[in-house]
Amino acid sequence: MLFLARLFTALIMTYSCTSFAADTFHFPQGEVKLISSRTSWNENLKPSLGIHFRIKDHWHIYWKNSGDSGAAPKWNWSLTNAKITKEHWPLPERIPVEGLINFGYSNESLFVFDLEPEAKQNSVQASVHVEFLICKIECVPYFTELKTEIPYSAQRGPPSEVFSKFVYPASAPSSFSWVPQKLEGSTLKTVLNLSSQATPKNLEIFPEDGESFKASAPELIPEGNNFEINLALQDTSKTDFEGARFLLVTENADGKKQGYEISLQKTAPASLGFVVLWALLGGFILNFMPCVFPVLSIKVLSFLGPDKNAQSLRTSGLFYTLGVMMSFLILGGALMLLRAGGEQIGWGFQLQSPVIAAGISILFFWLGLNFLGTFEIGQSLTYLGAKKTSSDRAGSFLTGVLATVVATPCTAPFMGAALGASLAMPAASTLLVFAGLGLGMALPFFILAYFPKTIQYLPKPGAWMEKLKEFLAFPLFATVLWLLWVLSHQVTIASLLFLLGIYLFIALWIWTSRQVRNERWKQILLLLGFLFSFAVLVLMPQESVTSMKASQDEAWKTFSKESIAEDIAQGKAVFIDFTAAWCITCQVNKKLVLHTSEIQSAFTANAVQLYKADWTDKNPAITDALAGYGRNSLPLYVYYAAGSQKPQILPEILTKGIILELFNKEKEQ
Repeated sequence: MLFLARLFTALIMTYSCTSFAADTFHFPQGEVKLISSRTSWNENLKPSLGIHFRIKDHWHIYWKNSGDSGAAPKWNWSLTNAKITKEHWPLPERIPVEGLINFGYSNESLFVFDLEPEAKQNSVQASVHVEFLICKIECVPYFTELKTEIPYSAQRGPPSEVFSKFVYPASAPSSFSWVPQKLEGSTLKTVLNLSSQATPKNLEIFPEDGESFKASAPELIPEGNNFEINLALQDTSKTDFEGARFLLVTENADGKKQGYEISLQKTAPASLGFVVLWALLGGFILNFMPCVFPVLSIKVLSFLGPDKNAQSLRTSGLFYTLGVMMSFLILGGALMLLRAGGEQIGWGFQLQSPVIAAGISILFFWLGLNFLGTFEIGQSLTYLGAKKTSSDRAGSFLTGVLATVVATPCTAPFMGAALGASLAMPAASTLLVFAGLGLGMALPFFILAYFPKTIQYLPKPGAWMEKLKEFLAFPLFATVLWLLWVLSHQVTIASLLFLLGIYLFIALWIWTSRQVRNERWKQILLLLGFLFSFAVLVLMPQESVTSMKASQDEAWKTFSKESIAEDIAQGKAVFIDFTAAWCITCQVNKKLVLHTSEIQSAFTANAVQLYKADWTDKNPAITDALAGYGRNSLPLYVYYAAGSQKPQILPEILTKGIILELFNKEKEQ
């Protein structure tokens, strides 16, 4: 739309209505005149020239950045006995036109040009070629030549009253600062500090660069003399905004407008070292999240085998670590590539696909049957074999891959902040953060492998290991049930029955393979069955995978950016739960905290407006909202106190005390 609007402007500017030189040009929609600030000039009183527009109602011309469409006026000067030292554009306004936003001027405007005369006691002669576009909904281009002369006089010539009617921007005070904080998708988050200045009224922001920034009004969150400002980007491939120029327009106590020209200062990104440290801590804590436990139960067995010598443990720990880190790097790379391609996704994005969620459930169903001894595909998978072969290394590596896949629905403390900060960094730094997450997750097993003395605290191997192996099949089956519950929020009953049919096929295939005595053929049959079940899943008709949302709790409203903004503007308290069925941490917080009668009563007593942002399926609006809060992962809990426009970001793991403390603080204030 923006491209077409600008292309149209370029085409119509090829043709024009042209006038011969005079000081005034009249056209059907108004007039433009070349005027002087005084009737004469001398050494003590340097003159200025002005291009003065007066146009009819509902028509407008444009600022230097025209916005979504249009074109800025142009001028080419020819001067005798003077040169132009500076030009001044009056303060523009936002003009909505057919769904687009223009920056420009309606009714009357004056563009001022300061002069520096060169020869004393000589008149200044000025001629200017002016090109301008005037629009209502339709647009008309005009070219004209304007001329005037300013004589020299030792006497002070009277000033023109027109020049005092308009307000022009000044340079922002040195005490002002405007610093980018982070880049999140198509939004640049910044902080504007106005120092000791009084909080401005009706702050408006106009970017000079229309190629980089959208014309829509940015989101402003006041906090004392500071503003958190979220700028919508036109060019999402750009990452360096240092020096980008803006016009700030405010109103003083008398209701008069004033403007300041200001530039974005050098970006102050989070320290890469600190972000990697957050990632390490988040990855380490991820081991204790409920979504990771089933695969960790598999890895525990690798340290309880009868041949647990130092060399085999180091090899196992190393390849498990490589599997985890490689998987995190692949996820990070895929996330960056998809976001660069315009996809609005974040951490855990793969489980938003019902096909992938169903595929993981099939994998865990196979593993659970394997743990029960229903079938065997070699012994290296569960690390109970006595031989040290290359398959042990492959098994350790694949276990690391599995651990990463099932960890993606969870976000541990420190992890959300690290992921949010990483996407504002260069690609190499982002991948380093993802590698830090992987290393943190693999760290406990890496320590066990490379510090053998710690293994003495593990139980001695024995016959109980087989029983433990069988028992650990049930957490795997529990994970299958959880994934089926996730799918129940994503697909139709017909699709679920299709998936259960695959489970039935797997059971039948295993029974058939057990009738074959040749071990090699048995393993080939099982492998073919495993691959066939996944092939059937991938080839499943896409129309059978349709969204079917579960009914929501009546106390929670469906996420709506407009409704939330309206509630905040009315001074209401707002709580937003960014959640998903595949986010186990979200479900635990919901069960133990948010949906308890105590917390629900507290929400009701404090008149809190509750919003549920369900990210179970891909939802660009929710992805954008997450990015606006500097996050791309779940869970996220945001609270706006009554009468406040500043969001409070709560910890990923909630307690009742955290929620109740929000209301206690408000009462104390």
